[in-house]
Amino acid sequence: MNAKKEAVLEAGKRLFLEHGILQTSMEQIAEAVPVSKMTIYNYYQSKEGLLDHVVDRMIEELMSIYRDVMEQARDPLEALTIFYRDQEKFSVHVSQKFVTDLAKFPEQMEKLMQFNQKYVVPDFELLIFKGQQLGQIRKDISPQVLVAFMTFIKEFTARSEWYNGLGSINAVSEQLMTIMYYGIIQKDDPPHPT
Repeated sequence: MNAKKEAVLEAGKRLFLEHGILQTSMEQIAEAVPVSKMTIYNYYQSKEGLLDHVVDRMIEELMSIYRDVMEQARDPLEALTIFYRDQEKFSVHVSQKFVTDLAKFPEQMEKLMQFNQKYVVPDFELLIFKGQQLGQIRKDISPQVLVAFMTFIKEFTARSEWYNGLGSINAVSEQLMTIMYYGIIQKDDPPHPT
């Protein structure tokens, strides 16, 4: 990819994430690079075409971060701890406007869901299973049920009305991750009162 096309892609991604997709115009992207609007259309044909490439880039970046964590971690508990501790890396600082707007582009939402089902779900189920075998993760929780629960939460939280009164998307995501992390870690049995 040539440098100008890459600059357009990065500017589009940054502006979509900061301001939302619908609130970002092609003129704003052109000014941010700077290039002519026609140059953007020559590269991506439309705002939707640019969004398609932005979502692809986000998937690539998330997959790279995910793979790095999986390669660095010595065991499943360490991987989960890294995911929990460094969750801001995975949020990509997504704004509520971006999430709300992305829901209006079903083909992009479908692409994200397919990525999740093809790569993330199987790897995460295996991670949970291995953690259970090592006694690090509670054995009374099915890996498939846990992943289904997380997928449900992810899909449910994509609805903008869900956040009304709860706070920012990043704060809510952090709290949900805390609930999930501490809910599945195997703890030693507490001492019984005598």
